Amino acid sequence: MYKYANIDFLLLVKKNKQPSHILRDNIISISVVTVVVILVGFFVLQGFSPVNSDQFIFKPSTNITLKAVNFPQGYHYLSQSTKGSKGVPSVAGSSPSLIVSKGNLVQIHLINEERNQSGNPSKHNLNIDEFNVHTNDLGYFQTDSILFLADKTGTFDYYCSIHPEMKGTITITED
Repeated sequence: MYKYANIDFLLLVKKNKQPSHILRDNIISISVVTVVVILVGFFVLQGFSPVNSDQFIFKPSTNITLKAVNFPQGYHYLSQSTKGSKGVPSVAGSSPSLIVSKGNLVQIHLINEERNQSGNPSKHNLNIDEFNVHTNDLGYFQTDSILFLADKTGTFDYYCSIHPEMKGTITITED
């Protein structure tokens, strides 16, 4: 009987080793899922962090899409409808005047739609100094988005630092 008890004990030990292997796989799986969730959470939170604020702001943003183009009158921004229709400048030969209410989150999407020509890399950017808004220099058909909090009232210039004539205004109203 003592002989069989040892065999039963050895079988029990072997059976217990298998669950530890499964347990290790579960721990690895849970760790991978946790890392992925943390990374996704980090990038989602960045979407609520305006460039001119140290706090996360959880509210919907006002989305503005601008296209950088070259007309015979010169370089300009065009306002792009969110429904996909073609945009037009507010006044022929000028970039659109934008109006936003104070306290809103504003997300500006810039698209460079100026085609490359020989010797002209057609780079564009967008800047609003008062709100610390500065996009990357964009090549043909590249895009950049920037989020800021409209926390000051007044009329402010937005411009392309590469093409000084490419500018418009954004007005932040009190309502």
